[in-house]
Amino acid sequence: MDWDGTTALSRTGWSDIMLQIYLEHLPPTPEEDDATRRAFAWAELMRLNGRPSIHQMAHLAELVRTRGGEPAQALDYQADFQQRLGDLVHARLNEIRAGDRTPHTLLIPGVTDFLAILHTRGISLTLASGTPLPQLREEAELLGVAQFFEGRIFGPTDTHDLQFSKRGVIAVLLQGGGLQGSELLAFGDGPVEISETKAVGGLTVAVASDEENPGQLDEWKRETLLLAGADAVIADYRDAAKFIAKLVEG
Repeated sequence: MDWDGTTALSRTGWSDIMLQIYLEHLPPTPEEDDATRRAFAWAELMRLNGRPSIHQMAHLAELVRTRGGEPAQALDYQADFQQRLGDLVHARLNEIRAGDRTPHTLLIPGVTDFLAILHTRGISLTLASGTPLPQLREEAELLGVAQFFEGRIFGPTDTHDLQFSKRGVIAVLLQGGGLQGSELLAFGDGPVEISETKAVGGLTVAVASDEENPGQLDEWKRETLLLAGADAVIADYRDAAKFIAKLVEG
């Protein structure tokens, strides 16, 4: 299971923040208008969706250089992004801590029941995200889903970690768990987890939820994730029991 956009909504709006940073730094080319430049920036940053954000910041530096600009360090872009995003996330989580908001409002609809059914069936669940591990663990606990993963939670050590990858997590699961690739089922809203799971022969479910309107299908995500190789597409997990029956029982 991926976290942001697949399980949780705590970072809804991250892509808009990152897009704004791209647009603030990406030099325009003579032949493009604002709409074209915006579409280009969106496609470039979303292409790396699923990896730690430092990779997207490094890519921004490359794009700035390619367009004849003088890029800042990727770490500088990353610090700006993390500050803006952190302010947004902390405000939401503080509402949960204060009791002003219920945890389910920061989860994809139906995901808690879905995880509980899988856990009851004895299916091993793993959480893998580009969100730094300390934050990931804290949020999973706060939103009431950490227990379903029984410690199998993976993420980069911090916001500067370039070593973490979902490919690496998949390798750990297959080698350490004695699994075949065909036994792996991944849920995600980014092309990285979809393509990496398909590469080892696993099945993939695209969670193409409109994060601003949870439960509704995001057509852009749907098309992007199908192109990445997704075997199925869902908007949320509210039909969890029926969905699991199809997956497990055929």
